[in-house]
Amino acid sequence: MASRQKEYPLMEINLLPLEYRRTKMDLSWLSDVRVVWSTFALIVLTLFLSLVYYYIAETTHELERAVEQTRQAVEKERPLLEKIKELDEKLAVIKQKSDALRSIQVSRKRWVILFEDLSTALPPGTWITGITQETDRMDITSTTWSFSEVALYMLKLEQKESVTGVSLTSISATKVNNEDAYNFSLKVAFNPTLGLEDGVR
Repeated sequence: MASRQKEYPLMEINLLPLEYRRTKMDLSWLSDVRVVWSTFALIVLTLFLSLVYYYIAETTHELERAVEQTRQAVEKERPLLEKIKELDEKLAVIKQKSDALRSIQVSRKRWVILFEDLSTALPPGTWITGITQETDRMDITSTTWSFSEVALYMLKLEQKESVTGVSLTSISATKVNNEDAYNFSLKVAFNPTLGLEDGVR
């Protein structure tokens, strides 16, 4: 039998000097999966960031345009707003005057009722010599011929709906035209809502 010879693959041997040798460009890395997916991910990220930037730019532009439109609308309506403000100020002045007139009317009605009640309760032999007003009361000084009429006057005043309380603060003997008399002082508290409603008597 003929002996079998072992076959070896052919090998290329470059016998050229180093300065004349040409190296082959290795582009095999381009087909590497990691490179392909990294490049794809970079492209997607770039597109995403571009879309986000575009969206933000458009949104900012829309907001700036809306602000400008609002500013123009406000400027257009400014004369009307100033007119409304002017009318509000006039209404405030009118309300203040109205409240003042109402207060005067209430005060006038109150004093009409009070003086009517003071006079109708006054006994025949008694007369008022002075009145001092406080917030919700009056200090009355009076003179009478009869001591008993002091108590009578207080009793009649307490029966008036305009009066909430009567107290005697002082009493002293005196002479009027050389006749015996009495000076006395009363504190008369009146209803704080007096004059605000009709029929308060």
